[in-house]
Amino acid sequence: MNRRSLLSGLIAAAAMSGKSHAARGVSLHEIAFDPALPVLGNPQGDVTIVEFFDYACPSCKAIHPQLKQMVATDGNIRLVMKDWPINGEIVLYAARMVLAASSLGFYEKAHVAVMNITTRALTHRNIDGALRDAGVAPAAVRDALDLNMAAIDALLERNRAHAARLQLIGTPSFLIGSRLYRGSLTPEQISSAVAAARHR
Repeated sequence: MNRRSLLSGLIAAAAMSGKSHAARGVSLHEIAFDPALPVLGNPQGDVTIVEFFDYACPSCKAIHPQLKQMVATDGNIRLVMKDWPINGEIVLYAARMVLAASSLGFYEKAHVAVMNITTRALTHRNIDGALRDAGVAPAAVRDALDLNMAAIDALLERNRAHAARLQLIGTPSFLIGSRLYRGSLTPEQISSAVAAARHR
């Protein structure tokens, strides 16, 4: 984990493979303020935490309750969860379904429900069941997904392109303020990073 990698240096130096449009330079604003990204916490917060995550990532699931509690307690953090489904088709399904639920006004409920699948395998049935248990109808979400698939997949592609441009190697990875942190962080490290961002 390189906790002192500056975002600007990474963007300037990173080489990227993939679709040609993704190889262009990318700004902090594009990464953290994509208008299609759902926002948790305070949308007007003075510090933005961006987490590149995957619904099958154990470290992402382990830190998430503490991260949410920190955001709620602080009251002035803008939290953006950037889906980066790197662990197969089932994670892509989870990401698509949760983002489709966002179009129905249920992003946080759906996101928490899927993140809380920790004692069972991540399967289509378990994802749908978790949504249902959270009061989000899977059939309605699938209808929304049919209507919004192109926009959702475009967002996921931008997330993938940003991860590649930043040369991320796995999840979780964090962008806190303007500084990139590769790998899992403890709550104390996240808190320190937020404080550092506020003093820059």
